[in-house]
Amino acid sequence: MILTKTQFRIMQLFTSRLTESFSIRQVERELNIDYSLVYRAIKPLIAKYKLLKKTEHDRIIVNFREHHSVLSYIEYVRSNELLCKPKHKDLAMCLESFIKKFKEESFVLLLFGSIVNKPEPRDIDVLLIVDKTDKTESSEAFLRNVSRDYEINEKLHIVCVSYESVYEMLGTREQRNVLNEVLNKHLIIHGAELFYRLLDRGRK
Repeated sequence: MILTKTQFRIMQLFTSRLTESFSIRQVERELNIDYSLVYRAIKPLIAKYKLLKKTEHDRIIVNFREHHSVLSYIEYVRSNELLCKPKHKDLAMCLESFIKKFKEESFVLLLFGSIVNKPEPRDIDVLLIVDKTDKTESSEAFLRNVSRDYEINEKLHIVCVSYESVYEMLGTREQRNVLNEVLNKHLIIHGAELFYRLLDRGRK
């Protein structure tokens, strides 16, 4: 699957706001791309690649149930665009150090909240997802210990949850919780494919 530059930008928009639906006109305005170009780019994303799909109201949403490897790559490009900025060098080094030292094989690490869309956030919200509830406390403590070697330590606000908690939160669409907040304001640092598998299983 090879996406054009326009298609890739469109997919970055949809993966950044996983529960939102868009019209072609909205995509045009969000990305400042000509309507006809957006229309031609979106058509195969729906019909051929099945990365997007139409709703019953003829709006367009991301299809998070298939092609997790492609969606994951798009997510990593999005997160790298933030972490490669010089002002986020300390944060990038901290997260990279944690990923290297953390002994769990299957986990999700992501940023959410104001760090995603504000140039100077007061806090940096981090979500860590591990497989079992009895690992959450020690995993959160491990990330906190790693962060003490970095200047951003004071700004980190860490939340650690288990797969089971993820499923519970995803199952309550209308309730305000960390997972429902994350879906439309996140940057996945590690475990993007796992994140999409959890989303597929937990979101009915």
